[in-house]
Amino acid sequence: MRKRRMQDHPDYIDPNQMIALEEEMAALKKEYGIVDKPKWWMRLGDFIANHAGTRQPVPVYRKKYILLALCLGWAGGHRFYTKQYALGFIYLLFCWTGIPFAMTLIDLMIALPRQADEQGRLFL
Repeated sequence: MRKRRMQDHPDYIDPNQMIALEEEMAALKKEYGIVDKPKWWMRLGDFIANHAGTRQPVPVYRKKYILLALCLGWAGGHRFYTKQYALGFIYLLFCWTGIPFAMTLIDLMIALPRQADEQGRLFL
């Protein structure tokens, strides 16, 4: 029995032909001024990239932050305390996986060595 090649299959699509068709479609869209609306995950990525690093540090009490991280770190309690609501929600969303626990340990490794000011506050 002869072995059948993939190109002989009736549903086979040549990748080079597909790329050429995609490029032709993009050129036609550009010619007629058709702009595709970006997908929601692309818009979210653009938003995060544009706003990364623009947050001002928030003063928090060191003891309260560490206590919240130890007691409610798995649910993002310390992130809600520092007004990082999006991260707090992500911690809460994934609390059943153990990932927020690992991230809380990293947060504690960042906060513990920092020196508090005369009022006992950290700027996080």
